[in-house]
Amino acid sequence: MEKLTDEGIAARFRPVLALVEECERLGVALDRLEDATDPGELAEREAAEERFANLNEEICRSTAKALKAIGLWHGAAMIDAGLAIPNEVWEGLVEKYPPYPSAVPDLELRPRRSWKA
Repeated sequence: MEKLTDEGIAARFRPVLALVEECERLGVALDRLEDATDPGELAEREAAEERFANLNEEICRSTAKALKAIGLWHGAAMIDAGLAIPNEVWEGLVEKYPPYPSAVPDLELRPRRSWKA
């Protein structure tokens, strides 16, 4: 196995960053088109929504590939397992358990109260 360097890790994730940046640009376009009524804008929004969905899957696949490349097989396997679940199942879970659970724990960041008198 090759020696892992910061540069090597960054190189593996650079393609993911490019996809994320495209996804962010699409998000801005989708926000702009949210209330569209013009047929041309509706077609643009539909195309952007489809590309947005495809990009999110591409980001997951590219992230898994990068994780595998740097030896983080378990993280990559978790992404692969999530991608194996059909979208219809995900949609059902989102409807069944709203709001969609955050991947980040809700931590209280205030200092703990001292119990000393």
